[in-house]
Amino acid sequence: MKNEQVIEVNDVTKSYGKVQAVQGISLSVEKGEVYGVIGPKGAGKSTLLEMLMGVRKADSGSISVLGLDVDQEEETLKHKIGIQLQATSLFDRVKVKEALKQFHSYYNKTRSLDEIIGLCSLQPYLNKYVRKLSGGLQQRTALAIALVNDPEVIFLDEPTAGLEPQARAELWDIVQLMKEEGKTILISTHDMEEVQTHCDRVAVVVEGKLFASGTPDELIAQLPGGDGTMEDVYLQMAVFQNGVSA
Repeated sequence: MKNEQVIEVNDVTKSYGKVQAVQGISLSVEKGEVYGVIGPKGAGKSTLLEMLMGVRKADSGSISVLGLDVDQEEETLKHKIGIQLQATSLFDRVKVKEALKQFHSYYNKTRSLDEIIGLCSLQPYLNKYVRKLSGGLQQRTALAIALVNDPEVIFLDEPTAGLEPQARAELWDIVQLMKEEGKTILISTHDMEEVQTHCDRVAVVVEGKLFASGTPDELIAQLPGGDGTMEDVYLQMAVFQNGVSA
């Protein structure tokens, strides 16, 4: 039986003036997948994710998330997806519990705050100001906020950038729990070890185009000699072969 497609992207383009950020990308993501998006800086990854979230509108093509047109049904979509905010987007003068309560109030369908606090191990930090937390705790708070509406699809843009190994491991433990619940996770990252370990499938985006896609094993098999790591995939497909800067 064919797996359920929760995201379908068909020939999508996006330009900023003369810069073609996304050029005719088509891809699909299945329910319950951890789907990675990799590529060098300026490849169009963030623009692609923003269009999938409904934050930016495509110039052409179509995007469907959970059967919803992201351009025409943005209001309905935002109640069904979770977006991990960058720590700098959180209010400087807000405590963890205040941030959680505020975002929790935005949605009709929500997950228990006590459950989220326990899941993300935030109980000791509820009365701490977000800006005074470590980078790992700020990211964990951001992920908790992304879960308040019990989303079916979760978008994570560089969630572990700059984190210590323990903080990265803790965040991935939460992602794995969400996957076990049947949620779909899209993640943009430059950490190829994380991609190889945690992602079910991966899209390689270079200069606004989908250069390759498949499971980590399938992408590694395309390398000269048919073996290596996702770091080798990144270097061969996203850097050396295309003459772009990492």
